[in-house]
Amino acid sequence: MAEINLYQYPISPFTEKVRRVLTHKHLGWNPIDCHYEDKTNLLAITGGKWTRVPVLEWKGEVVWNSADIIKWLDRKAPERRVIPDGALGLCEIIDNFADNTLFAPILMMTIPDLLDAAGDPKLKANREKLIGMTTQKMREGIPAARESLALYAAMIDTQLAGKDFFLGGGFTMADASLYHPFFFLALNQDNFAEVKRFSNLMRWYERVRDLK
Repeated sequence: MAEINLYQYPISPFTEKVRRVLTHKHLGWNPIDCHYEDKTNLLAITGGKWTRVPVLEWKGEVVWNSADIIKWLDRKAPERRVIPDGALGLCEIIDNFADNTLFAPILMMTIPDLLDAAGDPKLKANREKLIGMTTQKMREGIPAARESLALYAAMIDTQLAGKDFFLGGGFTMADASLYHPFFFLALNQDNFAEVKRFSNLMRWYERVRDLK
């Protein structure tokens, strides 16, 4: 059994960001699935300070927030670093863009169908409250979301021309950050088709997805 415990939802994009880094670093982990409503285990492991995934526990040290976990992992396990020298600020800027700008239209496009397919009214109400918007309102915003996604995908595709990874060279935190929204988008293959015309992005997506 691995020494690392990762508190997660299996389809959580923010947890997937951390999972990509753990995979790159060849660090095994124990996935501990959490419940969207029952926060008992999260409150227990964080001393009542945090109720969202991911949370990582390793040898008694506990860290939460995906970006903070990745930065902590790079210090704790510096082999196969994901934050190059002099690039921490750049990685943090890209992470902020991925979490708050790139992910926004993908959330609008993906969540309504996911919640409808789940058939769980309590889950739907919980997610609508967390997001601050009904699924109907999200659906109304999908045309604009598609336009935004196409713009962001084109920007990323341009940067990836002639590169295996976003910053050039090897896999970095920037790749993990930018990958996680597309991981979530791929939960709905009809929506994922929106980005398949971006060949550089698709090559990169598959490379990050298939990290070993």
